[in-house]
Amino acid sequence: MKKLYSVLPAVVFVVFLAVMTLLLFLLPHKDYSENEKRNLADLPEVSVQAIMDGSFQEDLETFTADQVPGRDFFVGVNAYWNLATGRNAAQDIYKCKDDYLINAPETYNEQVFTDNLTHFDQFAAAAGVPADLIMVPSTGYLMEDVLPAFHGEYHDDMLYDKAAELLENINLIDVRDTLKEGVRNGQVCYRTDHHLTSYGNYLLYRAFQIAHGKAYNSRDAYEVTACDGFYGTTWSGSGYWFTPADTVELWDSGIQVQVTLRDGQERTQSDSLFFLDHLEDMDKYPVFLDGNHSVVAISNPQAEGGALLVVRDSYAHCFSAFLAEGYQTVYLVDLRYYRESLSEFMQTHHVDRMLYLYGVDNLMTDTNSVWLS
Repeated sequence: MKKLYSVLPAVVFVVFLAVMTLLLFLLPHKDYSENEKRNLADLPEVSVQAIMDGSFQEDLETFTADQVPGRDFFVGVNAYWNLATGRNAAQDIYKCKDDYLINAPETYNEQVFTDNLTHFDQFAAAAGVPADLIMVPSTGYLMEDVLPAFHGEYHDDMLYDKAAELLENINLIDVRDTLKEGVRNGQVCYRTDHHLTSYGNYLLYRAFQIAHGKAYNSRDAYEVTACDGFYGTTWSGSGYWFTPADTVELWDSGIQVQVTLRDGQERTQSDSLFFLDHLEDMDKYPVFLDGNHSVVAISNPQAEGGALLVVRDSYAHCFSAFLAEGYQTVYLVDLRYYRESLSEFMQTHHVDRMLYLYGVDNLMTDTNSVWLS
């Protein structure tokens, strides 16, 4: 009997591996993880070349990790185990007070940050039109009070100081105090996503208008529709599946617009800033401008302003709904997908002003500013 007990754990482990292996290859494979919001690897093809160069083994390992039965369960168990064993501060995403999930600080990359702002500044000088930069602070910087006791250092203040030194042809609009004050009056940051809420974007819009000496709408000028059940990208990468859902708010001032989405030669048009089909998804953020597109054009013929070009990342999706109130045309260009000459674009579309709008973390990681020409 003692001998049986001594080998029982090994037998259980072997049986477990055998069952998991059978399920891995017998169960249908998933193409997409709704929780993690990404495509999953499929079974790699076997070839002599792939085996010899090691790519088959790497692809098989990725396939196994992505398609393992009960993957979401095991990801969640791992996340909560790390939390229970005191490793919250060592994770890429912190589990914070008030049910906030917040990305740990991005590693400071001075070269990438400097290159990005230098490219922005040089292009603005060559373009010859007024240009602004809004750097959206990180959630961890804005929500310091909910962070765990031990956490990494957020670099937002240092990055603002560095930007002020580097920029010669661009006006830096400092939104730090505006957003921190907003935290005391409402929800500026989503709890399950890295973007600002609609209220946070309203504060950006107000700061932008004030910086140009222009009037702005009061909060009661908008009809607000609240949509529950939002699980953002921070939630998807965390494994903290029991975190309560967020709420997405649509702030509608009633302006009549025409929205054109462009990807290569494909174009889609809409008469609304909000793409309501995405409210049926777990990640509802693409309700703003339908997610990522290389070029978006928002036409508002009733506005007083001319044409504004926004070179941006996804932080501009919601912000654009407020910008559109003051410009006859707002063009949003995402350099991650746009590979044509932006100078020619500006000349063709008679752009009057430029705005660079990026999250500070992206300015330390994204290298696509090299495509500015």
